[in-house]
Amino acid sequence: MNDELKALSLYRLNNPNELTPSQFQKLEIEIKQPQPNTISDEYADFKLWRSGYPSRQHLFKDVLSSQFRKKNISKILEVGCGRTAKLSKLLASEGYDVTCIDPKLEIPEDSANLKGIKDVFDYQTFDLSGFDFVVAQEPCEATEHIVRACINCNVPFIISLCGVPHTLISGETPDNVYEWYGYLLKISPNNIKIQPFSMFSFVTMLLSYSAL
Repeated sequence: MNDELKALSLYRLNNPNELTPSQFQKLEIEIKQPQPNTISDEYADFKLWRSGYPSRQHLFKDVLSSQFRKKNISKILEVGCGRTAKLSKLLASEGYDVTCIDPKLEIPEDSANLKGIKDVFDYQTFDLSGFDFVVAQEPCEATEHIVRACINCNVPFIISLCGVPHTLISGETPDNVYEWYGYLLKISPNNIKIQPFSMFSFVTMLLSYSAL
């Protein structure tokens, strides 16, 4: 723990993931009082940084870019981009036309290929026409909305899923993450698939849908 706390001082100084003071406080508490079988996004990012690995967003961006090149994708929507929209900025830097949406978003300066929307994504109201692909990295409660919106509009998606279950549109919360994964797959069992993706010492599950 002492080594991690020493590394945290340098991490705080450099702040490569643009954490807020409250996020740093949360991270420090987690280092001092780790909980079994659970890890926050902040702690995962810190551990990757400490090991000299790219961020989760860089790793996911590489997965997405390889898919986009195969399918000639250009116009992308990221749902649940978070406060800093790091993934969207990385994709935009590679020339993709990216729109990102999140209720906590600190609106990035719009450029020729990056647009930010500070709002909640709702599958019943958001217009997906004009987008080639939808992406999301651990979008929490927005996950089911993404799946239903994309199935309804036949837009492909890739979602890096959270490791804990989240509340469904119905208001119910699955008992565990495997029940949640199963529920999402049943929305369109013949067209959605799930597979593990390793990020060095972490493993996440990728949920995907290829348009018909």
